[in-house]
Amino acid sequence: MNNLEALRNNNPLVICYTNDVVKNFTANGLLSLGASPAMSEAPEEASDMLTHANALLINIGTLTKDKEADILKIAMTANQIGTPIVFDPVAVGASQYRKDFCKTFLKEVKVAVIKGNASEILALIDNDTQMKGTDSVMNLDAVNIAEKARKQFETAIVITGKEDIVVHEDNILKLANGSPMLAKVTGAGCLLGAVIASFLESKQQPQLNQLVEAVSIYNIAAEQAEKLSNNRGPGAFMVELMNALYQVTYRDYLNLKHSQEVQ
Repeated sequence: MNNLEALRNNNPLVICYTNDVVKNFTANGLLSLGASPAMSEAPEEASDMLTHANALLINIGTLTKDKEADILKIAMTANQIGTPIVFDPVAVGASQYRKDFCKTFLKEVKVAVIKGNASEILALIDNDTQMKGTDSVMNLDAVNIAEKARKQFETAIVITGKEDIVVHEDNILKLANGSPMLAKVTGAGCLLGAVIASFLESKQQPQLNQLVEAVSIYNIAAEQAEKLSNNRGPGAFMVELMNALYQVTYRDYLNLKHSQEVQ
């Protein structure tokens, strides 16, 4: 059974501690794909929730001082239970506050996957990196950044961009599916973090094929949504992305994925 088929058969519970801007979009995206989202933010219920969850998404898009302790408690509970964590350090390079929190988080918490654009991942390994909001700087060497982050944090790295980079252990792949319309919809990247989480399995380390399939299927769905929206703009694309996530198949993945191993 392939990963997408397993996901749709099992409806994995994905706990999402994500930012306020994208909660509804993220939940609907996961439901469309076939997963079961829970936007749980209470440390008091973390043990109960995470015991039954396949994965936990931590997204710091609307980080505040009040949220810091809760995020750490929930993530540490996930570590104790064995629930894999996908960490999305949104706009980490935009402020020293975000950099300091991410540094603390990654020191105290073991994550399964770090997902972000090239500037965000660079900011995790280079404190001097600056960003304008969530935007990524062009012309960065994403492969080199991903390799360095993989070695520093000893975890899988997914860098998003015109080409996506997946680094897992000694494997590096470039993935070239996707749509420019994703950049026109707030939360498209955040949803990808949740989709990656939905492909993981509780108490297990992520597998390369899970990461590649998750990223590729999401981006193939985006390509299909762009065609279906027929140049009607971001609003139409956002609706069609939900439809495409519902309809995308493993056969689409096999026939349409563009991946290249990097030596």
